[in-house]
Amino acid sequence: MPFSDNNQISSTDIELKNIRNKNIEYIKEFINTANSRLDAINSITNNSHAIAADAVTAMICENQDSVNSKISIDTTNKMSVCLRDGEIILRIVSYLLISNDESVLSKNCLKDLKNTYLALGVPLKNAIRVVELIRDATISDLKSSVNSTPGEKGFLPDLISNTEFQFERIINLLK
Repeated sequence: MPFSDNNQISSTDIELKNIRNKNIEYIKEFINTANSRLDAINSITNNSHAIAADAVTAMICENQDSVNSKISIDTTNKMSVCLRDGEIILRIVSYLLISNDESVLSKNCLKDLKNTYLALGVPLKNAIRVVELIRDATISDLKSSVNSTPGEKGFLPDLISNTEFQFERIINLLK
């Protein structure tokens, strides 16, 4: 009988050790993923001005008629609004990637973004194109700046998918 008790104790000790090791691995992966996500958010916010400026410039290069047409009155004001909104959009996407709190889309300037562009005479197709370019640049930035270690199974593809989803939600606000 004592031999059986010793085997049970030994077996229980091994099971507890395995549970501890699994929990430690889970905690390590959670921390690594969280740190990588925060690195991604940092990268997005640190590069938001350049990403927004490049997107607005690219949209103008693609659509020369938006600058040359009769509706291009006060183009500087339109561009500054697009630049400002591009940076705001990036900050909101960063917030959504951290919190996934979709109420932020209805509690801030994004809810009236479409009306702002319409009032300024900014064609919505151009505004949508800027957001698409910002999305593409952000994803490219994530691919080059996020350290995806082998222990983080599928972290980067999930982050990119989530980023695309958040941008799509913002694009839908402009449609």
